Amino acid sequence: MTIQRERPGVTVELIAKAKERVVPKSGVVLVPYQAEWGAPDELVKLGSFDERMAETFGQVDTIELAAEGGATILAYRMTNGNAKAAAYEQADAIKVEALYPGLLGNDLKLAIVASTSEPGKRELQVAGPLKTEKFSFADAGELVAKTSQSIYIRVKQLGETVITTVAETLLNGGTSGTVELAAADSTKLFMAVSGADFDTMYLPFDDAAVQAAAKQFMGDRRKQNKKLSTLVIGGKAMDDDSMTKHIERSVAQNARYVVNTAIAGQHNNGKVYGSLEWAAWVAGMIAATPAHESLTAIVVPLKKALKDWGHTEILNALGTGTLIATRDGDVYIIESAVNTLAVIGTNEREDYGKIRVSMTLDQIVNDISQVGKKYKGKLSNSDLGGAVFVSAVNTYMTVREQQGAIDAGWTFVDQKNGDGDRRGFLLSAKPLDAIEYFDIDWEVL
Repeated sequence: MTIQRERPGVTVELIAKAKERVVPKSGVVLVPYQAEWGAPDELVKLGSFDERMAETFGQVDTIELAAEGGATILAYRMTNGNAKAAAYEQADAIKVEALYPGLLGNDLKLAIVASTSEPGKRELQVAGPLKTEKFSFADAGELVAKTSQSIYIRVKQLGETVITTVAETLLNGGTSGTVELAAADSTKLFMAVSGADFDTMYLPFDDAAVQAAAKQFMGDRRKQNKKLSTLVIGGKAMDDDSMTKHIERSVAQNARYVVNTAIAGQHNNGKVYGSLEWAAWVAGMIAATPAHESLTAIVVPLKKALKDWGHTEILNALGTGTLIATRDGDVYIIESAVNTLAVIGTNEREDYGKIRVSMTLDQIVNDISQVGKKYKGKLSNSDLGGAVFVSAVNTYMTVREQQGAIDAGWTFVDQKNGDGDRRGFLLSAKPLDAIEYFDIDWEVL
């Protein structure tokens, strides 16, 4: 008889019962983008302003929008594979090449002059969007070593010929890898990021077919890779003033792990963005907001909405799980932090339609899975081994309760049904939503 093997791991099934588990999220947002600078077709984690500037020079609006809430960015520059890096070369001496391929490299200015800091040496100066870098050197070997940390270029030694001085000149030969995004690009994207860890994913495609494929990708990723994340989508700019079009997207998704934004208009920075770009801001806010906090009523950096929705449109949006911003005095706020789940399916509940509850569910599953990875293959399938895992998870769940993500009375127990390399555990917990409606009875005396 052939042994039927499965990949070792941790399985946490969400079953909608009177008692449940809970999940919030906070942390990393995946932002695929197109630009003329940045590591091509590669995942790059950007945890600070300085890192974002060095990687993109601050020229990618969706990355900056996603970072506004404080989330860590997992950037992925999408190219067609044909981009080439700009360069400058001295025969049999050195080749100076732009750090990344793309047209922006053609704007980098290079000069080799007498050193301004070390007499007797020469100096390579590279002027770019952020600053001018200067590298003093006595020979090619020293120059190669010093430029290894440049944010603009890398230098290769081609031979033993002495490097000569040169007046300011532009690097050249850089070509673009940016083309209009097509469905095939989304397939390549999904394959590249399927194993990555992120809390939310911004989808830079407004095509309905690609959005359907993205939902399928996220669903498969949850089931097969045990990686739970939330997808955030927007629509076509020409449809942003139509609530009917926004609702169509939500109805097509109808999943607790998909958020559809209808926010569009002028950002406080003066730029006008459609719902597709604002989706990056929403994805970043969801990732950055602790799971025990709600996005409902948070202020949106929206100076002027493309359209101020009427009462009926607002109710229709909420009823279909469409995330909208409404005017509240001098500012715009998130009306209600809803995802696209509107028609409840198997093993789902009404409160799953709120971002806070859904994120709490996902975060707890992801975090317990991480605990499982720590102990996978290291604990004996015995009551003692089960007790070690229960203890670790109980410690984590206690913190979740203290944060207000789950209600008191939760349990995590070993079912003591160990058989071979498999053992079952039962998690019971109630996720806590935020108060959005205040019903006050006034007894007039």
